[in-house]
Parts: sequence; structure tokens; C-alpha cells
Amino acid sequence: MILYFLLLLFVSAKKNHTFTLRISKRNNNPIASGASALARFSSTKTNVNLKNIGNYFYQVYVSVGNGQSFLLDLDTGSADTWVRGPACSSTDGSCSGARVNLSDTTIKPLGKSFQVTYGSGQLSANIYTTKVNIGGAAATIPIGVSTYESGFVGNSGLVGLAYNSLSEISSTTGKNANYFDALGFSPSYQKFSFYLSNAANGDYGEITIGGIDSTRFKGTLQWVPVISKTYWQFDVSKVTFKAGTKVGCVGNVVRNAISDTGTTLIILYAPVADAINQGIGASPYDSSGGYYPIACSKATSGPNIEFKFPNFTLSIPSNIYVIDLGGGNCASGIDRGAGSFNIFGDVLTRAYYTVYDKQHSQIGFSRALHP
Repeated sequence: MILYFLLLLFVSAKKNHTFTLRISKRNNNPIASGASALARFSSTKTNVNLKNIGNYFYQVYVSVGNGQSFLLDLDTGSADTWVRGPACSSTDGSCSGARVNLSDTTIKPLGKSFQVTYGSGQLSANIYTTKVNIGGAAATIPIGVSTYESGFVGNSGLVGLAYNSLSEISSTTGKNANYFDALGFSPSYQKFSFYLSNAANGDYGEITIGGIDSTRFKGTLQWVPVISKTYWQFDVSKVTFKAGTKVGCVGNVVRNAISDTGTTLIILYAPVADAINQGIGASPYDSSGGYYPIACSKATSGPNIEFKFPNFTLSIPSNIYVIDLGGGNCASGIDRGAGSFNIFGDVLTRAYYTVYDKQHSQIGFSRALHP
């Protein structure tokens, strides 16, 4: 549930105007651990262009307080915003790197703390109120300043974009802690969208805040309703899959799916992941490495993986789901998990432009346009 973005293009926010920002993808390999899981503008859409390096993680520069800049994740799989604190401790090197300077008088303590467990790590943090600014889109919200981190090596924090009801900070303080909600968009602008490039087709991507960039996809957006306003959760109980000659119906096995920009892979219940990987020609699950090995040549010769919904199909080509680990080794982008959710991460988002629509409580997908 960790996505890294690098802001390469600054676009000022204007009322009734969309803006887009560029994101950078940072090449931190998550496979070894099993894959991880604005001031108030009434009507503004912001596009932020992205840069993708290695198809692992994406980051964006976020300004905190009085102009302190950090590379943070934009994560639809969590709801809290936090940065690394000056007193941060860890046992795995997670606290290495930039730390927030609390002598900044615009960062004000609330005298409260919280703890949260992520798919790939843990966090303890004290809570402060301050301004969070992404490309000129700024909101004042309560954020965490970490005192303990585990599983966040190379990451300075994140901006949570799931629903505020999931927020530990909000639960602790009784205040809205959701960055996107705090921007105060009018209803028709209450959406944000992700375009992730594929490394073989360029090193950039894009997030659009407040709308949709129709130049980044082809065809018509297909919508699924959000069934729980916590995660961006949707029901895929009627999905079937086709992977080469292997065809099967997953039935109720893939209920409780979430769309998560902070997770690199698609993580499914083990029986489903096993069946799909057998169908695409991957090797059996490597429990020591935490992934399904697959021949790198499958990136150009492997079959599509198809997830069939009642009214549309999401088809993922092999050049998207074969993940290059370096050294002539590759992993399948379909992994297994033991959690209560099936997670559709960046493997799906690279294949399909994804729109998160809060006004209508729905998620939209359409085939991403890659050069």
C-alpha cells in the first residue's frame, strides 16, 4: 500500500481548472518481502505528471509546513498522511533519510499519538496539524510524525487517499484527516485519477486531482461501485479469469477486492493466484523469495490474464504483468496473500487508467494509452 511519486511539473491551481502532476517511480524491489501490499478550491482539477523507474514504486514531492519537501507515497490503500520524525527509530533502516524539522512553528502538536499496521510495515507517530501541499494544492490537516517505523526503507512517508473512516488519525482526534477531502472540491470535481506508464514504454506517469485526463486512455470508462467507504473496495464475485489455456471461475473467492496504488502487484487468495500462475506458465510459488518466478521471455510471449466482470473485461498483457527483477530474473505480477482482501495494485493500474470518484462512490477503468 505504498506508491512513490516525483513532482516534475508544477502547475498552479485555478478555480474551475484541472491540473496534472508528474510522478517518479523509484526502483525499490518489493518482491523479496512478498510485495507490499490544496488550499480550498471549490472547483479545481490538477494534473501532476509522473516519472516511472522500474515498475516498483512511485513518489511525489510534497511540501509540509513552511515549505519542507519530502518524497511521499500517494496511497489509495490507506487513509493517514505522515512524515518521518526527528525522533524516529527503527530496526531495519526505515528511519534513514530526510526528517521533518519540528522547529517549524506552522507544524503544531495536538498532544496525541497513533499506531497503524500496513501490508508491509508498521508505524507509530505523534499527531500534528500543518499544511500539506502537492503542486500548489494545499490543505491544513492533522498528520503523523513518526517515532517508530518498520518496512519503510527508502520512503519518507505517505499521503493516504482511502476514505477518512479508515483513518487512525481521525479516529484519535475526531478531526478530518483526509487530504483530498480537505481540498473542498465541489461535487463534480470530487475525483482523482492515475495513469502509470510501463517502464518499457517510457519513464513517466500522471495523477490528476479533481478530474480525468482523457488523453491518457482509450475507449469508455467502465465503472464498478464502491461497496464499503473505507478502502476503495469493490465486489468482484462474478469475475472469471483466462490465462492461456487455463480458464476458471473464481466465484466468491475474490470478494472484498480493493484498488490500491500503494501495492506493486495484484495479490489474490493463494488458490486463485496458484491457478492463474500455472496458466501463464510461471513456476510454483517460491516461499523463500515470496513470489512466483517466471521466464523473462514471457514478457513478449505470455498470454493475457483476463478478469471478467458482469459488464466488461479487464485484460492484462504479459509485458505488464512480468516484473523484471534484474540479473535475468523475473516475477509474476500476480502474487498470493493471506489477508482479508484481494488487492489490485500497480500491475492493474499500468494496464488501465483508474479513476477514483468520490461523488458517485465508484471506480472507473479504461485501457491506458502507452506510447
